[in-house]
Amino acid sequence: MADRYAVVWTRTGAGPVKMGNLVATGRECRFSYTDEFLQRRPAPALSLLAGPELFGSEPVVYRSSARMPLHPRLMSLVPADSPGNLQRRIHTELLARRSPPPAPGFETEWELLLLTGHGGIGHIDVFGDDIEAEDWYANPVHPQSVVGRRSAVWRFVREEIEQSGHAVPADTVAELLGPTPSVGGMIPKLLATIVDAPAWDGRFAPPGTPAIDDRPAVEVILKIEPAPYAGLAELEALCLDLHRELGFEVPRYWRADVDGMPLLAVERFDRTADGLPLPLESFLSVMAAGSRAVRGSADAEWSSVGRMLERLGRVASLDVKRARREVYRRFVLAFLTGNGDLHLENLSFLGGADAVRVAPVYDPSPMRAWPRHDLRSALPVDFDSALSLAENLYALGAHFGLRRDEAADLWSELRRRSEDYPERIMALEQVPLARRRTLADLVRRERALVS
Repeated sequence: MADRYAVVWTRTGAGPVKMGNLVATGRECRFSYTDEFLQRRPAPALSLLAGPELFGSEPVVYRSSARMPLHPRLMSLVPADSPGNLQRRIHTELLARRSPPPAPGFETEWELLLLTGHGGIGHIDVFGDDIEAEDWYANPVHPQSVVGRRSAVWRFVREEIEQSGHAVPADTVAELLGPTPSVGGMIPKLLATIVDAPAWDGRFAPPGTPAIDDRPAVEVILKIEPAPYAGLAELEALCLDLHRELGFEVPRYWRADVDGMPLLAVERFDRTADGLPLPLESFLSVMAAGSRAVRGSADAEWSSVGRMLERLGRVASLDVKRARREVYRRFVLAFLTGNGDLHLENLSFLGGADAVRVAPVYDPSPMRAWPRHDLRSALPVDFDSALSLAENLYALGAHFGLRRDEAADLWSELRRRSEDYPERIMALEQVPLARRRTLADLVRRERALVS
């Protein structure tokens, strides 16, 4: 197979900057910083584990595999191959129209990267060549029409989620929504903008739209509740509220219903107030870049996450003690709220190597409300069968820098301060009663085991 070439750029306060060149062979992925970037260091690096201070002018080489054909940071720019990813459906349909279409596997992932690898989550933009990059930055597209319930785009989204077929050509949708990939996961998500106001009427516009009806807009991740997960938007909103009440950093969110379909818009935190991108890299990307054993979002034990945070502090300006405590607290509250879906893609780092921290809370949905997701933890915990559940969970704290008594006190505090959580679940009238009862009863049982 012929080598493939691309370029990586980023936006800074001084304008767009070329970061480096990318070569993919099918066997490996090589990235090299430009001399100008190395001399000026105008922006954060490609990845926390791929900085100029580690590699200099030497290429960053990543050996390809079927599950991870490109460097993990680049793979995060490709729409995930999951049933709920609308951009993946749209852009694979566009690729299928080519003559000949790209072959499944590496060729398809590469072409998706070139289609969708700019304007997405974080600060990395990938293009086929420098001319394409310069043109994209020089001619930003800011659609003026709001995408709302009367638009063709909304009809397409609604009918896709209802699985009733395509009402709008895929190229029309791609033009209106832009190339930006949505985030992965089981729940359909889109990057969008809404009016920056306390209340939201359900209208939204494509990402990058600066204003809606002459009113300032805010960039959000738009989550669309599918029928099999009725009540999920309300449950996630409750968990966002609970995390904020307990002192976690949580983005703003808005709820609305459009055509009877519940929506949850969560403010993006990978942009500055001036709209410049901030580095945002998942725990999966960092761990996969450092270990061949990690390829998917559940390919690690919780203890290894604690060790990764400690090692990262040696190459990045990370407050390791604070980060480890923060992540362990999130694990505790996930257990106490019935969220068994806290995996490596639901935790991220915000900022470059010179000032990195754990990103705000996102996707705290209590998925154990649905029997098919009734899992205590997406990541395994190294258990000692001679210990109780509680003692094993306290012992895990040691991998995050906590003594046994500190971990036990943390569990006790979060449990006490969220004591009314089951009652708050039962008060959510938009959540089906069966789901409320399932989750509330499960939470009560699990909490009784860790008391």
